[in-house]
Amino acid sequence: MSEPLSTDTAAAAVARAEHLRALGRLDDAERAARTGLAEYPEDPALLRALSVVLLGAGGGRHAEGLAAAEAAAALEPDREHPHRLRALHLSMMDRHGEAVEAGYRAVQLAPDDPFAATGYARVLQRAGRLTDAGRVARRVVELAPHDAASHFLLADVSSDSGDRRTARAAYLETLRLDPAHAGARHDLAVLDSRTHHPGRALRGLIDAGRLDPSATGVLRNVGAVLWQLSWRLRMLLLVAVFVVLGAGGADRSGDLTSNAARIAAALALVVGAVLAWWTVRGLPRGTWTVMRAALAADGPLAGTWIALGLCLALYATVVVTGVAVIVAGVWIVLLGLAVLAVAVGIGRRRRN
Repeated sequence: MSEPLSTDTAAAAVARAEHLRALGRLDDAERAARTGLAEYPEDPALLRALSVVLLGAGGGRHAEGLAAAEAAAALEPDREHPHRLRALHLSMMDRHGEAVEAGYRAVQLAPDDPFAATGYARVLQRAGRLTDAGRVARRVVELAPHDAASHFLLADVSSDSGDRRTARAAYLETLRLDPAHAGARHDLAVLDSRTHHPGRALRGLIDAGRLDPSATGVLRNVGAVLWQLSWRLRMLLLVAVFVVLGAGGADRSGDLTSNAARIAAALALVVGAVLAWWTVRGLPRGTWTVMRAALAADGPLAGTWIALGLCLALYATVVVTGVAVIVAGVWIVLLGLAVLAVAVGIGRRRRN
């Protein structure tokens, strides 16, 4: 609980609200700002402090935050900060035209302020004007080249616009400047997943989860990487079916068993093991615990990997017995997994 305001000045109330906000105590920060405003109702710094707190609170608080920002802008129309806050609240309320106008007003008042430019880039990004957002984001990097946040902004906007090369370079620069930047670590991992580098993606996601244990998207994105890996293994197993059956059919001895089938099945298992090692090499400690949690959180995904384990067992059976036709069971399992994947995709699209 924040202490009630007595003889404190408005500046002290602003400092208290900002300190509590930095600690993540948003309710107390809001209470401190409103207590200060009860005594100093026309103090623009207190109005801005309240607007900042409500911006962080999110949810349905943006209308209140906008009102505070507009009151501050009326008291200090030539200061960029209240216009920037107006822009951000309007953007979160999907009033994009007004948000862009307010953001542009902020950068007009402070053309060399990286915070004003950052706010403008964000509202352009949310408005879907990604080319303009990218241009402004590059301006932010020019204004604050040694600030990790400026490079993270450029990476985020570039990723949205599909410029993956720029996004990756900017994420890496963010992490060079701030190795503990959990957001950059997480988003770079997601980018690696989209560009089909699942091993790098897993490493990045685990690191991001360590840096920010409160991050809610890590398990979901680990699950997405595991789905991607399951598709790769399915393709390998499907191709191997033809190889094993072909090797078994080439043996004209009339015997049901075939050494050629044994060799082909063993080769498929070796290739799968090498690819698995190549993917998981260098994963940090704790990865397997996170992967198990991701599987436990996604029933269809867990079922998929159990079925893939059954397929590997069928190949191992061919290695032992030499009966090539056993791998026909892999076709049945893979067909079932294809049906499951389609059903899961349709169901999740409907929920989204």
